[in-house]
Amino acid sequence: MVPNSSVGDINLHYDSQSDLNANTLKTLLPTLNLSQLVDRPTHRRGHTLDWVVVGGDVGVSDLIVQDMLISDHFVISFSFDLQKPGPARRVVTSRNMKRIDMAALKDDVRALQLDRHDLVSSYNSDLRRILDKHAPLTTRTVTDRPSAPWLTPEVSTAKQDRRRAEREWRKSALTVHRQIFTFHREAVKEMVDKNRHQFISQKIENSTSSKELFLITGQLLGKVQNKKLPNSVPLDDLPDKFGDFFAEKIEKIRVELDAAPGHPEHAPFHGAHLTDFSPVTKEQVKKIIEKAPPKSCILDPIPSELLNECLEELLPVITDIINQSLTSGQVPPSFKHAVVTPLLKKANLDINTFKNYRPVSNLPFVSKVLEKVVLAQLSEHLAKTGMVEPLQSAYRADHSTETALLKVANDLLTACDSGSVSLLALLDLSAAFDTLDHDILLARLNTTFGITGTALGWFCSYLTGRTQAVVIQNKHSEDTILKYGVPQGSVLGPVLFTMYMQPLSKVIKHHNVLYHMFADDTQLQKSAHTKQFTELVQSIESCSDSIKQWMTVNKLKMNDDKTEIMPVGKQSKLKLLSETSSLTLSDTTVTFSTKVKNLGVHLDSNLSMDAHINSLCRTAFLEMRRISQIRHLLSLDATKTLVSAFILSRLDYCNSLLAGLPDAKLDRLQRIMNNAARLVLRKRKRDHVTPLLMTLHWLPIKARITYKIATLCYRSLQDSAPSYLSSLLKPHVPTRNLRSADAGHLVVPRVKLNAFGKRAFTYTAPSIWNSLPMSVRLSTSLPSFKSSLKTHLFREYFNP
Repeated sequence: MVPNSSVGDINLHYDSQSDLNANTLKTLLPTLNLSQLVDRPTHRRGHTLDWVVVGGDVGVSDLIVQDMLISDHFVISFSFDLQKPGPARRVVTSRNMKRIDMAALKDDVRALQLDRHDLVSSYNSDLRRILDKHAPLTTRTVTDRPSAPWLTPEVSTAKQDRRRAEREWRKSALTVHRQIFTFHREAVKEMVDKNRHQFISQKIENSTSSKELFLITGQLLGKVQNKKLPNSVPLDDLPDKFGDFFAEKIEKIRVELDAAPGHPEHAPFHGAHLTDFSPVTKEQVKKIIEKAPPKSCILDPIPSELLNECLEELLPVITDIINQSLTSGQVPPSFKHAVVTPLLKKANLDINTFKNYRPVSNLPFVSKVLEKVVLAQLSEHLAKTGMVEPLQSAYRADHSTETALLKVANDLLTACDSGSVSLLALLDLSAAFDTLDHDILLARLNTTFGITGTALGWFCSYLTGRTQAVVIQNKHSEDTILKYGVPQGSVLGPVLFTMYMQPLSKVIKHHNVLYHMFADDTQLQKSAHTKQFTELVQSIESCSDSIKQWMTVNKLKMNDDKTEIMPVGKQSKLKLLSETSSLTLSDTTVTFSTKVKNLGVHLDSNLSMDAHINSLCRTAFLEMRRISQIRHLLSLDATKTLVSAFILSRLDYCNSLLAGLPDAKLDRLQRIMNNAARLVLRKRKRDHVTPLLMTLHWLPIKARITYKIATLCYRSLQDSAPSYLSSLLKPHVPTRNLRSADAGHLVVPRVKLNAFGKRAFTYTAPSIWNSLPMSVRLSTSLPSFKSSLKTHLFREYFNP
């Protein structure tokens, strides 16, 4: 098809004056600078049904309409001038890292003589000078051509042989030469297909993240999406526009919060203070760097990959930088500058509305290493003094969204089993990390957490004097001073935010309301009998008002419009609450929801998990269809990698919440796994799936749920799970001295309603644990337990 043209069987009578649709289209064409060129009948019954529509800049000649006697439609032929557009060209600036002589680079790094009085500045400038020497920046014009890395020199040689054989056949027209040409043609096709399959499969198998897998599959499907930016503002002005917008947004919120009366309160600290940070050794710093992901920032003097290559030479310098900062209580200014990239929150949002973008910040690599050193010592101090909030699950080892949701779901299911109804409130904050007050945080670190002396001075230096600049396609905005908030792209920022939020738990406990926090997501929950539902609503209203008042005083903004409230209980109980369908938060009326999305899981009022399973099925089948479109390009291992990343990972996410559901619901998820197994092994729809699952060594859905809960149970008993889960399990103490006294059983509580009580973690975990063989329960380590458990479940489900 020619650009600005179209050809097709329109099936509208262009020649008829009474055809309303045809007349409307004929009127519309000139307004779009289009014209229809066929002026004679194109059908045996005498009407013009086939059109040739072209734009004003397309030249068409020799248009002929002929009846070829092969159809009731005539054949339309015409000529036009078609010029192939030239390849796109662009100017790029880059460094040729592949040609760096690593031995010479390490010699230059080893010979560095840094200024001890300004160690960081000297480190940055000297390393940039060395990098410029070994890999200078070069600017060149490149031509964008379709990339085909599988077209190797061998393929090029084979193509030449094919073309030579084709010329010989065209020249001689002999059958033998045609056979030779066919042989070379098939050989080239086979070689290209083999190389392409091998290249794509290796790329998938060697990928290190789901993000990379999404990018690869998007390229294979032709659905690569570039980063979307506003097109209503010139590119040169865009960084400053974004920088001003992000700064004004926070300033506007702070002006509103500063106008509110009240002063924050800080609970007194009792225990050993953290006065100084201990210096670290080179071995400790090396371990941190080796475990850190090799991500680079444009502020780094050398890429992190090169830093790892020269780690032995740079390790003494980096260790000195860190220890100098720890002992002096000062953070180098260059470590407090971040570059920000605007990222569209959702793909379907308006790209020209700035509020639809979130600022994603990036910091220098060595500054993150320094923060990890401080975080390790801060975490040790919090653990020793018992200052860790037990019901805060974010940014903590062994804590996750699944453990948080499991605790919340257990409380809701237990309340339903007792015949009560519950209210679940999900509170939302606006730009919580960005409005946090530095003075309040420093006072809280000092008064509530016992951080004093040089350590407190280090945090003061860390928070103050921070700047950021928006960077878009190598264009920088003016630096913006950050008067509030903690850097979200940092290591310490999220942890400091959770410490800032810790006094909120005392406010909630005062109202006798259950709660759970995950970063800035706060969940409230309270249960009562239906006759006391009015008092229950009032209690949640009163608690929410107290929370909002506390947040306002502490310079945080609660977003009432996005707060969600959902009643939870048995369907017959909820019908009795129809008269009450909302509650009031400050001046905002919040209508009860029938389903909410909480930390990535869809919950409904009956806790039936139907909404979550529906969402899982939609997403999983979509991913399966995408993978099936490129299955012919993938090896077995590459397909398994994609299915594990895009389908099985979704089926496993928070699957502990599905324990105890009817088989009919879990069968829907099992069908997804069955289809995924057939996709991986290239089997037909009707093929029996059990041998396929055994071949892939995939446990069925019910076994995967059992595996997850049993693993959480083992971790709880080994004190490597959240305390809020461990406290739900009680060892069975026999009343008589029996041989089963040392079996390690857990107490299984009695339940009233199988649909609720038998799905609670307090019931499913002990039941599953007690059913395991003693050899599995007595495993000495988590890896050995997982191995024994999977073997046991595999035999139980496939070899009963």
